Amino acid sequence: MSSYGPYDNSPLARFLRVVTSSFAIGTFFTVHVRMYWAAAVLMPLLFLQWIAPVTGGASEALLLSTLAFLALFVVIWTHEMFHIAAGWRFHIRSDLITLSPLGGLAHLSGPLRSPREELWVTLAGPAVHLLWLAVFWPLEWLLPMRVLDIGGFLWCPIHFLVWFLVVTNQSLLLFNLLPIFPLDGGRTLRALLSLKWHPNLATMWATTVGMVGGGVLVVLGLMRPGFQSTIGIVLGISCITDSLRERRMAQHVLVYQANTVRQPWEEDSEAWKRGAAPERGAKLGWWQRWRVQRAVKKAKSAAIAAAALDREVDAVLQRVHEVGMGGLSDRERAVLKRAAKRRNDVG
Repeated sequence: MSSYGPYDNSPLARFLRVVTSSFAIGTFFTVHVRMYWAAAVLMPLLFLQWIAPVTGGASEALLLSTLAFLALFVVIWTHEMFHIAAGWRFHIRSDLITLSPLGGLAHLSGPLRSPREELWVTLAGPAVHLLWLAVFWPLEWLLPMRVLDIGGFLWCPIHFLVWFLVVTNQSLLLFNLLPIFPLDGGRTLRALLSLKWHPNLATMWATTVGMVGGGVLVVLGLMRPGFQSTIGIVLGISCITDSLRERRMAQHVLVYQANTVRQPWEEDSEAWKRGAAPERGAKLGWWQRWRVQRAVKKAKSAAIAAAALDREVDAVLQRVHEVGMGGLSDRERAVLKRAAKRRNDVG
């Protein structure tokens, strides 16, 4: 198997280094913003392919494609900034946003500590689209069709921009709320489930939905023509791989890492496998109740057996004091062996 390292100068290796590299755009509200070259190159070409057939010439197509590209990533930037601003409320900072062909990513500096924190931070992103729509949806109806008339242009650039912002925010709002992990809807689903069940168990359920949803996106992408099919396929595969990665982590590490441990489940990432409930007094399903009751009965039985064995050991030790080890019966020797085995198992 060949690998494309930093010293590999083959055409494919150079191409991969270009599309996976990023460049700085600027720093806004103390947060650095970078964009992948793949987004800067591919997205304008996609917009040009989409817009050119319905325009009056190359200059109009180029102008409208540029407006669409800039508007899309301004909207995505505000989406990520709202995630970050919600994180500030819980003293979680972020110093970086990266913009890619598939959207954006806010790099939070620390883990979320509870389902409620995840709900706040996650839903802050989709909420920004409602603000955009509250401004530009009425404006689309109030603006005349030809605010700015440019000779030879079939579209008014200002009216096109307002229309594009309305359609883009509608689409991003609905898409992000799909219950597909790691989209905002998938993370919201995980947080809502975590309010009742162990967060690691909720993660297993949410990522299962995410993998199924990713598969549906792949199938829908295969059904679409041209470059649009590639976006759907890549989105679906990305959802599947991110869901698998989150599942692996949830099998060994706590999903929410609180600074102050208040409940036993919060310090035990394996608790979800034993049916532990996330909050004291939470209602359990019949399966969880049965598992908890079984665990309690086993613990009581083990405690009774241990107490009986301790009494037998005390009696045998008294016999050793009286007659020595050579005077013990086979049954008394068996008691000492059981006690030694229990000590080894515990220690």
